[in-house]
Amino acid sequence: MGTRVQGARSRLAGAAVLMVVLLVACAEARPIRTADIDVPKGFKIEAVVKDLAAPTMVAFDDQGRMLIAESGYRGGGDARVSRIEPDGRKTVLVDGAAFGDQIPLTSVAFHEGRVYAAHAGTVSVVEDGRLRNIITGLPGMGDHQANQMVFRDGFLYLSIGTVTNSGVVGPDNAVFGWLTDEKRRQLHEVPCRDIVLTDAVFDSENPLGNDPERERTSPYAPYGTELAPGTRIPGNPKCNGAVLRARPDGSNLEVVAWGLRNPYGLEIGPDGALYVTNHGFDARGSRPIEDAWDCVYRIDQGSWYGWPDFACDVPVTDQRFQVPNKPPTRFIIANHPTETPPRPLAKFRPHEATNGFAFSPGDPWGPRTTAFIALFGDFTPATGTVDRPEGVKVVRLDTTTGAVDDYIVNDTPGQASRHSGGGLEHPSDVTFGPDGHMYIADWGIARVSEKGLVLEENSGVVWRVRPGKADRGFPGGISLLYALIGTLLLGAAFVAVGGIGPARSRRPLEGAAAGAVAGLVMGGFAMFVGAPALDLPWHSPPRVLATLVAGRKPLANILEFSLPAFVLGVAVLLVLTVALGAVFGALVRAQARWRVALAGLLFALTGWALLQYFLLPLVQPLVTEKGFTPEWYALSFGVYGLVLGALMALRGGDGERAVRAPAAAPAAPAAARPAREQTQEERIEEWRRRRGSGR
Repeated sequence: MGTRVQGARSRLAGAAVLMVVLLVACAEARPIRTADIDVPKGFKIEAVVKDLAAPTMVAFDDQGRMLIAESGYRGGGDARVSRIEPDGRKTVLVDGAAFGDQIPLTSVAFHEGRVYAAHAGTVSVVEDGRLRNIITGLPGMGDHQANQMVFRDGFLYLSIGTVTNSGVVGPDNAVFGWLTDEKRRQLHEVPCRDIVLTDAVFDSENPLGNDPERERTSPYAPYGTELAPGTRIPGNPKCNGAVLRARPDGSNLEVVAWGLRNPYGLEIGPDGALYVTNHGFDARGSRPIEDAWDCVYRIDQGSWYGWPDFACDVPVTDQRFQVPNKPPTRFIIANHPTETPPRPLAKFRPHEATNGFAFSPGDPWGPRTTAFIALFGDFTPATGTVDRPEGVKVVRLDTTTGAVDDYIVNDTPGQASRHSGGGLEHPSDVTFGPDGHMYIADWGIARVSEKGLVLEENSGVVWRVRPGKADRGFPGGISLLYALIGTLLLGAAFVAVGGIGPARSRRPLEGAAAGAVAGLVMGGFAMFVGAPALDLPWHSPPRVLATLVAGRKPLANILEFSLPAFVLGVAVLLVLTVALGAVFGALVRAQARWRVALAGLLFALTGWALLQYFLLPLVQPLVTEKGFTPEWYALSFGVYGLVLGALMALRGGDGERAVRAPAAAPAAPAAARPAREQTQEERIEEWRRRRGSGR
């Protein structure tokens, strides 16, 4: 019987470990599970194209064939314009080699028989597998690029973002990758109209690794260039932070509107007017601005919308935008075209990232004045701080009232991969096809690192939403059900291996002491193995944990070492691991050393699953969203469990503790042969039989 019980325990432990492997595998390779996405009643969502290189936009040609702009952004795969044929085959119209260094590819459009592509600082026409450039030399090789295109009244309209976050080249542009490229080191902002600079100059550490250690940089100037107060910067139609227009052949380029930071989505409304989504400031660089909204505008020709000195229609000198422990924000333009920039139609929460959008084509999507907007999601803490994960959904905006409501969201908010889910990752654009269905371009899995954004190769998807019956399953999504099953298996395996016995074999105080040591080992593994593997600062893991007690503050300026945030995070880690160790000491009843050691691993992984999928998303989702990926959290807890189990096993001496055994049987007659002395395991087994028979 003992052999059968031990075999069953081993099989259960093996099944639990297999479930951990499966949960981690779900986080490694992007699963597609439509049941993890909440869509309105009467609609269903499905993945129609997979394995894409960070797709930014979908359009359709005059034959109803889908055109996809695959951006090729940092690790996501090769840039290409693809066409999906009626039979589902994918045809590459032009691939990465044709783009040269003018990447990423941000949009594709179809007009009068031609396919247009906007990429970095260039607009091109796709012809026979090649690109014919029609607009070149735009300042689109920095933080942001030439974005989306629409056609109206014989003109091509184009939105283009800014080179920097807030008008000044600084160390953050090295993190984003372009300042360290010698070919792009002279990049700077270009205004659309003449401007005059104030006396603001910004001092920063030199991120280039050469002398001097610090540099002073003026706005609208290359890094390390200081200009005199009152310097006049001439305007140029090849400017950034603007909406431009030209003839379809690229001629007669002119400015429509300017003073926008990153006008991403561009559409023609039912009233014939231009509408644009605009990304707000980040809290990064030499001139950080915190808590700036994203906005949606109806474009008025010739207007200046306030960037770089206004966030939407509010001056950046307002205290609400102040970053703690940083100098007060100052204006950098002395001759504002107006002190009252146009008011937006709607303001969105900071870092939701209002991306591409489309107006309703009519029933069943509602009034034509309704805009469906892809909220890309935040890349904090590299871009600032948030109280909770933002974006990663499609919302509905009533452009007549400014009212906004969620339309398509993940069952568990945030990036699906952070919860081993199969839903939305980073919705980049919304388009309605000639079939009347909604199409959503989803970038795929991405994370923040010291090297900027890093994408998982070919993890992009195009989703289609159409009338039908949604795939609904377990409340909270099917991936939550998988997580629940995995957690229960791990817990059952722990009980089978280490939680069954006649008496407690260790004490809570022993567990607490072992938990403290194991916690320090776990912290060292996270900082010096996990963080470098993910290209994160070594000091970032404790700071993410510190959000459990201090909210978002410990994440501010996470690339810089902060002693208070670091110490707080280490303290949180020790409290957590000591508490877990004490619970383990109170629960473990196993006697043999190997069982105690294995129980420590299973206990720690059970704690990981509970925290990763159930507790932290409710208590403080920033830990799972801004910290390690699920697989690295599992590895860190696995290290903790191995050390905890080993220490507790060693504390048991020979691996066994005395157990009150049943009374000895009467002595055998002297003439009888002496019986073999029972082992401890045999005495325990006999005690169980006696207890079971009521004796």
